[in-house]
Amino acid sequence: MGTAIDSDFRRRLERLAASHSCELLDARFRGNSLRLVIDHADGVTHEHCADVSREASVLLDAEDFGPASGYVLEVSSPGLDRELYAASDYERFRGRRAKITLTDAASGSRRTVRGLLEGLSAEASGVALILEDDSGATVPLTIDSIHKARLLVEL
Repeated sequence: MGTAIDSDFRRRLERLAASHSCELLDARFRGNSLRLVIDHADGVTHEHCADVSREASVLLDAEDFGPASGYVLEVSSPGLDRELYAASDYERFRGRRAKITLTDAASGSRRTVRGLLEGLSAEASGVALILEDDSGATVPLTIDSIHKARLLVEL
């Protein structure tokens, strides 16, 4: 999954992305690469990525950031099969199909479910998400149990 960066530095990168009308969704090291995932209300363009990359590079160099051996900066869009990062994403993409890998509370093992996101639960305390799986069953999930969630590409 990667190593998250320092929260203070992340806030600086968030402000940098916001200066280009973008939202920073994720910032983490994966090996020797620092990967920034940005989003834009009208879709991420090549220019958004180039502008954020150029300015982030200057900021990172000024901070003497990253491993001593260097790093590769990668700035990208979330893509069609975007990962869901925050609780608000589950509400934002209500009605879309998703693949969710979670830790089963009863067995402690991981399992994967696919289904239609029904959004955040307002009634059940501790239940953050409702998913209607492919069998038609309603699956209540907590955000804490989710290892990874990604939208499925719909053709």
